Amino acid sequence: MEKHVRSFYAMEYVNLIGNRILKIWVTPEYIFGAKVKGFTSESTQFSLVDDSSLVLDYNIRNNPQDYADQKEEIKYAEINFIEIKPNDFININKSNFVITKSNIQISIHNPKKKWGMGGYPHNGRIILTVIKEMTNKKKKREFILIGKQNAQEILRSINK
Repeated sequence: MEKHVRSFYAMEYVNLIGNRILKIWVTPEYIFGAKVKGFTSESTQFSLVDDSSLVLDYNIRNNPQDYADQKEEIKYAEINFIEIKPNDFININKSNFVITKSNIQISIHNPKKKWGMGGYPHNGRIILTVIKEMTNKKKKREFILIGKQNAQEILRSINK
């Protein structure tokens, strides 16, 4: 990975009951977010869908990379995040987003556990309030830090 690029994994809620797994790359100028797995479930016990393929094995839940679908993540392996243009990144997948860091109004780490996460290990949430732009239609982004990740290091890279 290029110098000055930090990456991390997060879960983001979609609508009221959905979620998706994201890989986030932070550069000096931008935050790039890509969906690297669709819906996932903590267990099939309370899920609306009885599909065990949506449940991550309990023995590997601390490794955030294990939440990603490797076939989705590989699409981004050769990208130079310092040089890629936001619109080119969006064209890879319509679910992708790019936040211009100068558009960040508030960035915080909330260490409290996210309601509804059940047995998923996570280190709270990085919450961003931003000015909407063509490459990011949401004013607020909440990244749930799945597995074991250093929230303070991630927040520092966002605030640089």
